[in-house]
Amino acid sequence: MWITLLVMAVAVSLEPFRIGMSVLMLNRPRPLLQLGAFLCGGFLMGLTVGAAVLFLLESRLESAHFTLPRVQIAIGALALLTAAVLAVTKGRPRTPPAWLRRLLDGQSLWVAGSAGLGIALPSVDYLAALAVIGTADVSSATRLAALLIFNVVAFALVEIPLLAYLVAPERTRARLAALNDWLHARGRRGVAALVAVVGVVLLAVGLAGL
Repeated sequence: MWITLLVMAVAVSLEPFRIGMSVLMLNRPRPLLQLGAFLCGGFLMGLTVGAAVLFLLESRLESAHFTLPRVQIAIGALALLTAAVLAVTKGRPRTPPAWLRRLLDGQSLWVAGSAGLGIALPSVDYLAALAVIGTADVSSATRLAALLIFNVVAFALVEIPLLAYLVAPERTRARLAALNDWLHARGRRGVAALVAVVGVVLLAVGLAGL
């Protein structure tokens, strides 16, 4: 479970939109507070939704049809299919619309917190991670720890700049912006390669667990 979760969390942390939002927060007035509010919003949504799925729907996730290796194989196959579609289609990952950019130019911490809530809304990759946690043969306390660790890793490129900004604000802003530009320059094929790596790892771990 742990290898699968860490691989998925790293993939989520490298989402261009997530990094782009961090760059925007660092360029708003009071960047530390903005980035902190953004991170708090993301954690609040991610942990709340995760706890609800894991503990309110625990009996369904523990069905004999949803064993951990089967879930890993299914998610891995879906990831490879998604990577193939991304690789053969044209275009680039979507960027925030113009109205959202204008909204983020303001100073309100509520906007930053709301952006964090929005970015952590349940997505396919997050629900897949919850399925991995829910089908693992571990205690409830371990599941909660896994949920927390997943979110910590998934928001690593928000947490690290938040700490680094305290020491070197200009360098932190420049390096995060450079990473954002690098990811966008790779376009859909770069995203496809990342998704494909995740898919291969999940398939290998799942098949090994059968």
